[in-house]
Amino acid sequence: MSSQHHLHQPSDNTETRVAVRNKLSVRIERQRRKETLNTEAHVRELIRDAEGAIVGDDETDRRAEELLEELHLYLWHDPERKAPTDGDTLPADARYRFKQIHRQFQAGHDIESRTWFETLVSVAKGLNYVEAFTDLTQYAPVRLETLNEQGRQGNVETATPIGRRRIGADDAADLEDRAVEITHSSCDHILAVALPRSGKDSTITSIGMNLWKEHNYSYFSILDDGRMETPMVSIPNDEDAIQRNLERMGQEPEAFDAEVFVPAMDGIPSHLPANFKPFTIGIDDLTPHLILRLAGITKSDANTEQRIKQALDKTLERTGEVTELVSRLQVYAKEMDATIEWVEKGDDSVESKSVQYHMEAEDALNKAAQRLAHLAGEGLVASPSAETNIDMASVIANQEQAAVLCCNFLTQGQEALKYTIMDLWLRLIYQARDGDMRLPRVCLEIRELKNIAPSKLADVRYKETIKTLRQTIFFISTQGGSRRILMLGSTQKLNDVYKPVRSNMATKILLRLGEEEIETLDRSYNFSNEQMRQLSEFDIGQGMILAGGEAYWPIELRGAPCGLGLGDRHWLDRYGLAWGARVRESEYDGWRTKHGDCAYWVDLTENTVVTDGSVPEVGTWHLLPEDFDADLEPEAVDQEAIDAALERRREYPVKSDLSLEPTSFGDRQRDLSLQQQDRDTTLSEVVEQHNIPEAVAPWLSKEAPTREQLVAACRAIDEHDDLARQADIAEHIDWSRSNLATHLSKSESLKKCVTKSGGTYELTPIGKRAAEVKWKVVMEELK
Repeated sequence: MSSQHHLHQPSDNTETRVAVRNKLSVRIERQRRKETLNTEAHVRELIRDAEGAIVGDDETDRRAEELLEELHLYLWHDPERKAPTDGDTLPADARYRFKQIHRQFQAGHDIESRTWFETLVSVAKGLNYVEAFTDLTQYAPVRLETLNEQGRQGNVETATPIGRRRIGADDAADLEDRAVEITHSSCDHILAVALPRSGKDSTITSIGMNLWKEHNYSYFSILDDGRMETPMVSIPNDEDAIQRNLERMGQEPEAFDAEVFVPAMDGIPSHLPANFKPFTIGIDDLTPHLILRLAGITKSDANTEQRIKQALDKTLERTGEVTELVSRLQVYAKEMDATIEWVEKGDDSVESKSVQYHMEAEDALNKAAQRLAHLAGEGLVASPSAETNIDMASVIANQEQAAVLCCNFLTQGQEALKYTIMDLWLRLIYQARDGDMRLPRVCLEIRELKNIAPSKLADVRYKETIKTLRQTIFFISTQGGSRRILMLGSTQKLNDVYKPVRSNMATKILLRLGEEEIETLDRSYNFSNEQMRQLSEFDIGQGMILAGGEAYWPIELRGAPCGLGLGDRHWLDRYGLAWGARVRESEYDGWRTKHGDCAYWVDLTENTVVTDGSVPEVGTWHLLPEDFDADLEPEAVDQEAIDAALERRREYPVKSDLSLEPTSFGDRQRDLSLQQQDRDTTLSEVVEQHNIPEAVAPWLSKEAPTREQLVAACRAIDEHDDLARQADIAEHIDWSRSNLATHLSKSESLKKCVTKSGGTYELTPIGKRAAEVKWKVVMEELK
């Protein structure tokens, strides 16, 4: 061979004799393994046929004695039986009975078929030919790909199966050769398709748990249809059918350690589990592009974004208040002349230059200002200093805890806002991953993807809002993989999902489907007759995986180890039961008959002991005396005893703190008063100049008599330290007690200024500053 082709040819890495020995060894081992697998498959086939012959199955053409004799000889000559190893699992009694029967067999005596068959099956199980007589089928594992490259390692050597692939009893295949591995090295998106209540949401949540637990992804769940399904990931699965499925997989129910993020807006209940976290979005996390998206504007030019950037930068340099940003956007939206200045260096001099140009009025900025004002008024957007602001990079970095977005507490009339919040979250997640590739990979679980990425906008409410959100989903479906964001979606019908989105979801999992949907999918995938038959016969939880141009079936998918939605039970009741509490789920549970003679019960809402003979309300988390470790008297029940009782009562471990806590957001109201400022002295400048707290800045927009009485109330409390009743305060101002009480309960009035301590009213730091401000001077400057 000519030397010029030498580098293109294969070569041995060792001496020839070593290479020969190694290859022969591999070939011989492979052949022995093949023979072993063929023998095991034949033994399973003999067991199946022998069973049929014993019960008189017409499909078996051999007599039971013939089959039992052949099966007997295969097992008798098995090397493991003749030379037991340390891993021998053949029970001693089965070994003894087999030897007895073998003596009869050698002597030519008749052996009772059923007894003989029972012994042979026991031996076959002990020698690992079969796992279970009731199901001779073999199962190969379905796993997620294990990544071991720099920056994307998993934390397990062998991934936990997320399903199992059925292999026929007489199939001689090696199970590892038939194992299915779902690749995710490039974060290829996954879409599950199934009829309602057929396991699609369970499947993607199950996959998401493994990505989170074993492959170091941060887990996000962003879409809930209002039934509080996604927050249930915080509890172990409590459905009988899925618990049986997990048992078949050799696994147990398991909860995520999850934080549930709820917008810090009106409508939040007074008490929620401790893992619920109210959030706002600081304007310092917004970009011009995000601000335009919030306003529903998907197309803009560089000039528009530059104006917004200038307004945002100026605001952050100064007060950082939303009111100032809105005012600046309104000013920059007008027709105006602008000047650009720059410096040029010459050989021996520096020359300043400038150019003026005319900027036309820009409606997009007005629209953005109005939208920001609305969102700030609702409580979603806040100044950078707000304690509730979410830091998305930190949420992603906290890989130990899953993140669930829950917008189900929004009040009536705010339904469209939840889609805006989802859009903002998706953009912030992308922005964080794009800006810092050292952050963990992101798994983005979206149930019923069609609701936010529909193929037809005519079928949805809030068309403009969802159109904007659909565009974001499309963007992530095309660009998310390169930023290591993997989408897990589910839908009832493939064609219900926006085509550019579904086309970018490389891995499809098809579960139980209707005939019409199977025919629709067949037009895209050209299924074989056997595949069509299998698809039409799947039960709940069974499916086919389409990945890498291959189809894998039949697959039994693992149910989600964590909780899912249940239409018949309240989500908070299930939280309480998982936490270890007792919960009355119905008025007809016979509580008084069962527990009416108890000396007390413990209300876990406030951890108070109830001894008045009353009955817990439906939905109340509580404990009874029998739940405590000793016969505790009511006065001896403390937090330590409660915690211990709850932990003992939990069926499975719970990773998140689910104890009930007050939210302090339940009765909150917010107003945002804005005025377009054409003069140099803007509202924000006055607020900043006089150090007026943000909480009392709305007073500037109130009628003068109201503002004067608010200030008078603060000053009266500041000057008197013995005001114990609202009537005492009212004596020093021109308001009645009832009028005062109304303002004390409102956040934009006196709620944040006044508190009660030691039986008397006193001012908070905000109230003290409100009393000190020279309001007449402030109002003169605003005229």
